[in-house]
Amino acid sequence: MNLDGITLSVIVSELKDLYDAKIERIYQPLRDEITIYLHSKAGKRRLTLSASASDCRLHITNQTKQNPEKAPNFCMVLRKYLLAGRIAGIIQVGLDRTVQILIDSKDEMGILCRYTLIAELMGKYSNLILCDQEGRILDSIKHVSLDVSSKRQVLPGLKYTLPPSEKKNPLTASAEELAKILEGKELPGGLQQYIEGISPQTAIQLCEEYWPEKFPVSVPEAEAYGFALHIQMRIREILEHPMPCLQKDMNGKPVFFSAVPYAAYSEQGRQSFQTANETIDNFNAIRLYIQQFKSMQDQLLKLLRKQIVRLEKKVKIHLETIQGREKADKFLLYGELISANLYQLKRGISKAEILNYYTNEPIVIPLDPSISPAQNASKFFKKASKMKHGAVIAQEYFDKDSAELSYLKSLEFDAMSAQDMQDLEEVKAEMIRFGYLSLAPREKLRRSDPLERPRKFLSQNGYTILAGRNSRQNDALTMRIAQEEDYWFHAKNIPGSHVILFTRGTQPLEIDMLQAAIIAASLCRAKHSGKLPIDYVQRKHIWKANGAKPGMVLYDNYRTIIAEADADLVNKLEQL
Repeated sequence: MNLDGITLSVIVSELKDLYDAKIERIYQPLRDEITIYLHSKAGKRRLTLSASASDCRLHITNQTKQNPEKAPNFCMVLRKYLLAGRIAGIIQVGLDRTVQILIDSKDEMGILCRYTLIAELMGKYSNLILCDQEGRILDSIKHVSLDVSSKRQVLPGLKYTLPPSEKKNPLTASAEELAKILEGKELPGGLQQYIEGISPQTAIQLCEEYWPEKFPVSVPEAEAYGFALHIQMRIREILEHPMPCLQKDMNGKPVFFSAVPYAAYSEQGRQSFQTANETIDNFNAIRLYIQQFKSMQDQLLKLLRKQIVRLEKKVKIHLETIQGREKADKFLLYGELISANLYQLKRGISKAEILNYYTNEPIVIPLDPSISPAQNASKFFKKASKMKHGAVIAQEYFDKDSAELSYLKSLEFDAMSAQDMQDLEEVKAEMIRFGYLSLAPREKLRRSDPLERPRKFLSQNGYTILAGRNSRQNDALTMRIAQEEDYWFHAKNIPGSHVILFTRGTQPLEIDMLQAAIIAASLCRAKHSGKLPIDYVQRKHIWKANGAKPGMVLYDNYRTIIAEADADLVNKLEQL
C-alpha cells in the first residue's frame, strides 16, 4: 500500500519538532531513497524520504541501512547545498502527496539561501526534487525528460511546477463544491479519483459509515451534500484525533498502515502506535525484513538444490555401476565355461551352446569369431574384473556422495523451515564452512553458539523436550547435551529436527514419548504427509561416523513409533 494524503498529513504534523533542526549528514542507501541525519531540539533524528514506486514515503526512522562507499550524484548535490543547513518548515500541498521541506543554508559565498526539498510520493510517479530559492530545479533523484513525459519534465535548470491534479482538497472546498463533484460518481472509486488524500480503504470506510446497510453504486443527487459534509467531518476528526496503526494478515505480514483503524479489518491483526511516523517506520521495517528473509532463503535454497541435483545424478551413476556387478558375474561365468570347454570349441564361431555345470542347463554364450575361444574367455575375464573393480570404487563414491546428499537435504530442510534471519545465517555459515558458498568481500562469517535458542517444549508430565533448529544445533543437542538415558527422536529417513526427551533418570510415560514423536513428525520435511514412522532410541546407542557432517548420526537398538504432525499440540507444548 502506498502512503495516502490523510496519513501523510498526520505524519507531517508530527514533524514540527524538526523545525530549526540542523542537517548533519545525508546518505542515499538505496537508488531512490535518502536519509537525512538531523540534530533537533528533541535530539538526534533521522528523516527518510523514499521515491520508490512501491514504497514511497516520508517519516522519521529508527532503522539503519548500509550506505554505498561512493555516494550517488543526487546525494552529492544534496550534501553540497544542504549540509549544515536548518529546517525552516515542512509543508504538505493541500491533502495531496507532495511535501515541501524548506531549508535555510549558506551557499558557497556564505549567503543564506532558501532551498526546497520536494517529496512527490505518488507511486510510480514518485520523485525527490531539490530546488533553489527561485524555484529552479537543481537536481532530482529521477530525471523526467520529454521522452518520458510530454506533460511535465523534471530536469536540472527547469522551473519546478507541481504535479497536475484535478482533485479537490476536502478541507478547503465547500460542501456544496464537493457535493457537485460527487453527484453520480461511482463508489467507492470516485472518492479517490476526485478528492485529495483518500486511499481505497478510506473510501470504503467513508461509504460504509454513511450508508451502514449497503452503500449505493454511485452517489445519489439527493444525498451528495450530506455525504460531502460527512467526508469533511470525518477527515477533520482523523487529522485532529489520529489513531495510527498497521494491519497484518494471518501470517503476521503487514498489509497496510493508516491514520485510523478500519472497521472492515479484524482487530486481531491490528497493531497500534503512538505516532504515524512510528507506524510507517515499523510497517516498512517488518516488510523489509520479510523481503530480505525471503530473498536470502530463496538464494540459499537455489544453491542447495543445484548441489542436490548434481549429487543425485552422481549417486544414480554410482548405483548403475554398482548394479553392474550382476553383469560381471555373468561374464565371469562365460569365461569359466569357455575355458572348461576349449577342447570342443573352434575359432570363427559367433556363439556356443555350453552346459552350465552350476545349473545343469545349457547356456548360449556370444563369441567374437575373429579371435580364438581362449581369447574370448580372457576377454570375458577382463570385462568381469574391470566391472567388479569399478563397482568397488563406485560403492565408495556412492557411500560418500549419499552421505553428502543426506546432509545437503538436511540443510535444505533447515533453510525451508527457518523462522528468522538468524536461522538462515546458520545455514549460510554451514554452506560457507563446507565450501558450498563463498564469503563476499569484507563479509565476516557469522556463527552463533550452536546451543543458542533451541526450540523448547514441556510434555504432559513435565519432561523437557528440546528440538534443533538446524544441523549444527541438532549435532550439539544429540552429541553434547543429551545424556545416555535420554531419548532421541527423528523422522525415519526424512530430513528433520533432532528431538531430545530429557528423562531426568526416570522412564517417561507413553504419552510423553508419543508427544516427543509428534514434535519430531511436526518438525520434519514430510510433516504434511499424514502418519509417519518416527525412530526413537536412547542416546547411548547413537554415534557419528568419522568425518560425518553436523547432524549426521548413526544408531542401532532403536524402535519405531507411528506419529502424525500436530501443529496445535506443538504450539501448546512449546515454551516461548
